[in-house]
Amino acid sequence: MSNILYTPLTQTAFESSGTSNVENPLTVNQLTRQLLPLKVTNNEIDSGLKRVYWLGNYQHKKKPKPVDKCKPKNQLKRLLGLNHPPKDVLSYTDAMKLNELWTSYMKKIVNFDDLRKRGWDGTPGCKYWEQFMTSLYKCDFHGAHIKVISSKCCSYILVAGVIILETKNTFQIIGVDNKLKILPKDQCVFELELEGYLIQLYGKHFIVRSKDRSKKKIKDNLMLEL
Repeated sequence: MSNILYTPLTQTAFESSGTSNVENPLTVNQLTRQLLPLKVTNNEIDSGLKRVYWLGNYQHKKKPKPVDKCKPKNQLKRLLGLNHPPKDVLSYTDAMKLNELWTSYMKKIVNFDDLRKRGWDGTPGCKYWEQFMTSLYKCDFHGAHIKVISSKCCSYILVAGVIILETKNTFQIIGVDNKLKILPKDQCVFELELEGYLIQLYGKHFIVRSKDRSKKKIKDNLMLEL
């Protein structure tokens, strides 16, 4: 098989096609200048003709996937078993020591004495209520003593204990019976006590990791419900 891509027409075949001989053939530049509107400058025509157009098969380069910096940390947590605390090792007495640390931490986050001096009385919608709920929403709940006061599942109601692990969707607590219980946030309304005030928390508003919640802006409709 020959490697010839084309064969020239013979003079006889060319003349029989009815094509007249061109005395003064135009170059590509000259033809372009005649066909394009007058407002197109010569520089634009020259720059357009100098472009290189790829006529072959073009393969898009695959963009490298972004590296998840948190993935090695999450793998390490799984290897160490930090996502699933041991059920028979922790006790309620140990958890209450964590609760004491959390209480002192909350006194630094929320200055109740200063709020009361400025007119805060602890009722929803009172003066500085928005400031109080913003501080409470963004705090860390590891060590908080909570109780379920309402739930879609009746078996969760009145379950109480100290939070030893908070995930995006659950609170894992240790109760008086020294047993580890996992409470889903979405299905429960929780109650905790601070400085003698009973505060209700709707779990559906806390479906986010604690470290992400600390830098998340609270929406106005969420503030009204809180």
